[in-house]
Amino acid sequence: MYLKNLSTNNFYLFILFCLLTCSKAYSSEEFNYFSFISNLNSFSASFKQGTYKIDGSLFSESSGNLLYKKKAKYILNYKRPNKIKFISDGQFITTYDEDLEQAIIQSYGSKFKENIIDIMTDQALIKEKFSLKHYIKEGDYHIKFLPLKSDIENNIFLLVIRDGKIKEISFVNDFEQSVIMEFENFKKNVRILDSSFKINIPKNFDVIVDK
Repeated sequence: MYLKNLSTNNFYLFILFCLLTCSKAYSSEEFNYFSFISNLNSFSASFKQGTYKIDGSLFSESSGNLLYKKKAKYILNYKRPNKIKFISDGQFITTYDEDLEQAIIQSYGSKFKENIIDIMTDQALIKEKFSLKHYIKEGDYHIKFLPLKSDIENNIFLLVIRDGKIKEISFVNDFEQSVIMEFENFKKNVRILDSSFKINIPKNFDVIVDK
């Protein structure tokens, strides 16, 4: 879930540029994203993800579910086409690959800053790295994350909210492909035990620890 370190297409999300010409700006009084995420203690959702080439043609599709809890606890579970999980307990991130029978355990530190979940939910990170621009389009709130510095990995990032729920996140990956993740069955502030983010690795798995 780390934008740069997910070398596969699995976790790069973006959007092109679809906002602007007919979009209407919203003031912070009408919609305050920081207030929104302050009240977002946890969520669960299923998702469909599409990766598109520069010419707009579909490159790959995937699907799965996402579970999140403050702070920095999440499970990004890809079910199709490959079974792979990215699990963070706030201290370590485990990449769990069923097909390869492999688990990679890495410290949750600067290496994984600016991953999608942090960009969505970490106010301090957002304020340090981005300015936000709000729009409305077809009844949905669009929050455009504009990087304050040119060295930010993921360039422009877009998040769409509908009826108080995150519906879409998107951006351009390292391969200049547009990646769009659409959420379904989004449930806010669900009860999630911390034990949900612990993983039992089968004995037959290769385990790689990278601190």
